[in-house]
Amino acid sequence: MPRGSQLIGLTVLTGPDLRPIGEVREVLLSPDGRRICGLVLDPGGWLQPRRALDFRAVRFVGETSLIAEEVYLDGQQESRCGRDLLGLPVIRRSGEEVGVMDDFHFDPATGQVTALQVSHGLVDDLLSGKELVPLEGPVTAGEAAILLDGPAETGGSLS
Repeated sequence: MPRGSQLIGLTVLTGPDLRPIGEVREVLLSPDGRRICGLVLDPGGWLQPRRALDFRAVRFVGETSLIAEEVYLDGQQESRCGRDLLGLPVIRRSGEEVGVMDDFHFDPATGQVTALQVSHGLVDDLLSGKELVPLEGPVTAGEAAILLDGPAETGGSLS
């Protein structure tokens, strides 16, 4: 499964002629942190307005580009959608702090977030790798933390 950070910098192509409409600058997650709802594009100029592509319009995600219909989120949709969860502590319902969200893995066909990549700090990450926490059960993405209500098992570490 690809990681959310791999979307940053991809060229977005659209239409039958696959013309470029921008590069992905930011990934917007739903308020519950369970799916990608939009991709903020770099407009390529000073006076160009910020545009957020609706992730439901994405048809293909490749290594260097993605193909999408040119469907944008309006201001209200974007404000309801946009959540920056990177750097937030990840906590289980039991109170156990799992670590800090570093990235996420997702299904490119649906935009569903399948797992969180969690950091335990530079030294632990170097020694043990980052932890991959599958999303099972309800998730609450708040302003100051991400609360996992699912089972306590983890998916191991990423080296």
